[in-house]
Amino acid sequence: MFRNSFRLFCANFDKVWKYLIYQLLCWGIIFALLAPFYNTISSCITSVWQDFNLAHYFGSGTLYGISILEAFSGVINAVVAFFSLVFSTNLGCAIYILAILFLVRPVLTNVGRFALQEMIYKYMSSSSKSSFTGCLLGTLKKSLPLACLKALYTLPFEAACLASIYGLTRVTEDWFAYVLPFAVVILPALLLAVKETFGAGWIPARIVLDDNAFLSYKEGIVAVLRCGAKIFSTAFVIYLLMLVLAMVIGLYSLIIILPCISPVVCIFEMVAFFSSQGMRFYVDSDTIISPKKLEEVDKIEKAKYLL
Repeated sequence: MFRNSFRLFCANFDKVWKYLIYQLLCWGIIFALLAPFYNTISSCITSVWQDFNLAHYFGSGTLYGISILEAFSGVINAVVAFFSLVFSTNLGCAIYILAILFLVRPVLTNVGRFALQEMIYKYMSSSSKSSFTGCLLGTLKKSLPLACLKALYTLPFEAACLASIYGLTRVTEDWFAYVLPFAVVILPALLLAVKETFGAGWIPARIVLDDNAFLSYKEGIVAVLRCGAKIFSTAFVIYLLMLVLAMVIGLYSLIIILPCISPVVCIFEMVAFFSSQGMRFYVDSDTIISPKKLEEVDKIEKAKYLL
């Protein structure tokens, strides 16, 4: 699945560019929505940036030049201090920022992911090209309700990831400095892989099977759990590579890694759904992949009803 996802990513890089442009537009909307509180936000960022000397952490990779424990503790403390300062300065502004970042932003992102996966579905099923704008507007009626539900669905997982990273940086034992580089990569990757395993089939099921958003979630879970171990392990590897690259190259690399990881995950979800359903698909213009059919992967209790 990892290999086929990467091949599709390369074969459809024109679609990836369009999605990346869409992401830039989404961030433009986010900044525009935050503009009414520009003075409060900018003053808090400036204060925290100077107090915690964040330029020192962002200037080099966390595996060379500075201690990883120092880097992560400094960045996490700065984020906590920023929100504490905003809450104490303007409570309404703080609640507004959280709503924009954790509700509005995921909805906009999920609408774009739906359009990208619609384009990938057409390519995988018939090797056909389609317009990103056309898919975005044409599927808006289907994508918007699902995008809102998925934004709420991901909140507990995002909270668990943030809480786990915060908790890891609170450990003060000397020996934990040697464990932290592994824990800060493996634990979030595991949580994100669990989230991906139970949500990977949601958008593909909505696109392929054309059912409502609630039924699509059930059908997506039933489909992907046929290959649950493979999907979990592949998702774990994808997120593990993302976190390791961010640690090695430096925190500035997240500006490139985060936008690119989203289309990779979108393509992986379609590959996982097609593979789980036993559906043949194009991996490039000259190659068709033929996964095992359902009767070959289902348990005997289900297969006995085929006759």
